[in-house]
Amino acid sequence: MDDSTLNPDATPLEPEPAEPAPSAFEPGPAEPTPAPGGGVGRAATLVGLGVLMGLGAGWLLFREEPGTARAGGESGVTEAHGIDVTNDPVLGADDAPITIVEFSDFDCPFCSRFASQTAPVLRRNYGDRVRWIFVNLPLTSIHPRAYDAALGGECAHEQDMFWEWYDAMFSGQFDSSRDGLRDAARHIGLEGDRFAQCLDEADFASEVAADLREAQKYYILGTPTFYINDYRLEGAQPPEAFAAVIDSILSGS
Repeated sequence: MDDSTLNPDATPLEPEPAEPAPSAFEPGPAEPTPAPGGGVGRAATLVGLGVLMGLGAGWLLFREEPGTARAGGESGVTEAHGIDVTNDPVLGADDAPITIVEFSDFDCPFCSRFASQTAPVLRRNYGDRVRWIFVNLPLTSIHPRAYDAALGGECAHEQDMFWEWYDAMFSGQFDSSRDGLRDAARHIGLEGDRFAQCLDEADFASEVAADLREAQKYYILGTPTFYINDYRLEGAQPPEAFAAVIDSILSGS
């Protein structure tokens, strides 16, 4: 894939702060308590090593856990302006003139601010002219349970309910404890036993691993970070910041 298709320096606006990823020299994250079978514990350890070593040394120690073929939620989209989004959740039409790729962490307060305050305005104002794609970037050194929440999102995606999961997890009603994730799953109507098994066995660890590699590829060091077609925007920006970029693209200027 040609990295030159994206221009990180093309951002037309001064970004607001994003939540930074940990330095490569910071201590690693606290490991979540392993679930029965150890799937999440092993996978989270790999994510911790990936975040710790990858930002400073090219993710040399990162390895995937074997994943499970996804049963549902396929969008058919594999690439968006140079970013590999294979199997990632998509909301909107494939032919939308604007694509927003969001790198995010379900435990990030800035991500929650965007999801609850900015995203609804943009969806309302631009409708089917915008296609949304979500990419996981759990910052496990500062959010030890964010990896579980990312896995939960993948399990919701398997049942074709990722965007309901997105709204629930960023609503402030549910935390990323095991009980909190199961409560969120019940709230949006997921099949409980299927979700619990998927989460406990870390069925989609390889999907989260692929997302993390893509974030490293584009030197994304904080959340939320967005690509609006070829423009990079960082932080919990207000709707006006996104509108300025979107309107510029739509007008051809």
